[in-house]
Amino acid sequence: MSPRLGFLAAAPRISTHPDAEMSGPRSRILGIIKGFKALNWQVQTFIVGDKVPQNWSAKGSGEAISKGFLRTLAVDLVRLCLSVINSWKSWRELGRKVDVVYEYAATLQCLGWIFQRQGIPWILQAEALLFYEAKAERKALVLDGIAKWMEIQAYKKCDVLACVSETLKDILVRDYDIQPDKIIIVNNAVDIDFLNPELHEPKRVFSSFTVGFVGSLYAWSGLNLLLEVIAELRNTGLDISLVVVGDGAMKAAWENLAETLGISENVAFIGRVPWQEVPQYIAGCDVGFSGQIQLQMGEMYLSPMKLYEYMSMAKPVVASAFEDAKRLVDDKTGFLFQPGEKDDLKRALLSAFSQQAALPEMGQLARTEIVNHHSWNSRVQVLVKGTEQILNRRSSPAQLNSIFNLTN
Repeated sequence: MSPRLGFLAAAPRISTHPDAEMSGPRSRILGIIKGFKALNWQVQTFIVGDKVPQNWSAKGSGEAISKGFLRTLAVDLVRLCLSVINSWKSWRELGRKVDVVYEYAATLQCLGWIFQRQGIPWILQAEALLFYEAKAERKALVLDGIAKWMEIQAYKKCDVLACVSETLKDILVRDYDIQPDKIIIVNNAVDIDFLNPELHEPKRVFSSFTVGFVGSLYAWSGLNLLLEVIAELRNTGLDISLVVVGDGAMKAAWENLAETLGISENVAFIGRVPWQEVPQYIAGCDVGFSGQIQLQMGEMYLSPMKLYEYMSMAKPVVASAFEDAKRLVDDKTGFLFQPGEKDDLKRALLSAFSQQAALPEMGQLARTEIVNHHSWNSRVQVLVKGTEQILNRRSSPAQLNSIFNLTN
């Protein structure tokens, strides 16, 4: 009999619907589920975003949350109520039908505890300090004290904590007293079957050398710096353009900045497009940009999906030298620069521009790296092995064998 996984996600805005605004979580959820199935696990899901009205997770849902103090407070209270209701609903729906649960963490909401009380191991995914990002970076949280307490308690109580980066692990251990021996590092990855350049016709917007950006337009994306550098390089006579695919809080401000810099005709803000079209836009660019700056808290712990997406589509990257980029990118697959340093970004972009003839070969090397080491299948293998080792310290060999007998 195959081992049985219950996949839990409590946030109403996180959905597997194709038009879900939060495309990153959608990709992660589908990738992790695909990875477990590849290891012959049976997977059943309780994803709240797939059960509520689709407009809760569609375009504009994030902006709606942060429209004023009272609205945001009301959303917080709804989250707390849904957390209790959906905990019991998830148990009634999955209950004794699963051997392990894997939960995608959510602000002010938690489901896995109820399974743990019944002796079912609880794996919790930590991809960010959710309470911090919702409050400081997105202005979408009022009850931040309660959210912080709930999130940290969940990290402490779960059986296994799957952290998206070493930096996030260090923060949780150092600042919040999370036990390091329960943490597994599970970096982001990509669906190498879908993001395959052989399957997508390039959608080229400009004939000139084109930098591409795919993702949410938050301040930490660093596009203001890129716009300034492109304007300066164009003033020296270099024909460089930018295609931005995505939406977010900074879209209007950055459109205005492009206009102010005099490069609006060389910058295309495409907006949000269906996920099926994203690979075409990546294929239509020469390099992909992943230029995160430090978060307001002073550390960058994120694992940018876009790095993996660009490279899976055989595109070299121009990337801030944070943890994931330094691990993924070398001189053969892309161009690193110091985060937030405009002169160093200019150097990296000039290097990419001057090596245009070499970019296709660099892209193929990037694709090979991703296929060989960074698929969701490979990530789930690491997760399962690490979980088995952690639970081995807490469970009987007979119980572990019943869970993991078909994954080795």
